[in-house]
Amino acid sequence: MGQVRVPRKGVTQSELATVLSRRLGAEFQVTPDGRERVIARRSPLSAAVVRIAGIPGVTVFRVHGIGVPLVSLGTARVVADALRRSPEFRAI
Repeated sequence: MGQVRVPRKGVTQSELATVLSRRLGAEFQVTPDGRERVIARRSPLSAAVVRIAGIPGVTVFRVHGIGVPLVSLGTARVVADALRRSPEFRAI
């Protein structure tokens, strides 16, 4: 779906989950999965997985939808937009 680059190194899984929970609100259930990923579930049919990758000087969030294709694509877009707009990360 997309990538969001933030000008910070070492963003943790718990920090990402906290920011996403705050930005997405009660409509989403956000949980870390223990493997450098966070899952943002909107419904039983739609979720987005955010993988955390580090490259020199930045952290990259890779967002992919899982579930019913058309519905999960919209969910992944909402999650990626929330990350891009979050002042906590200040995406570049």
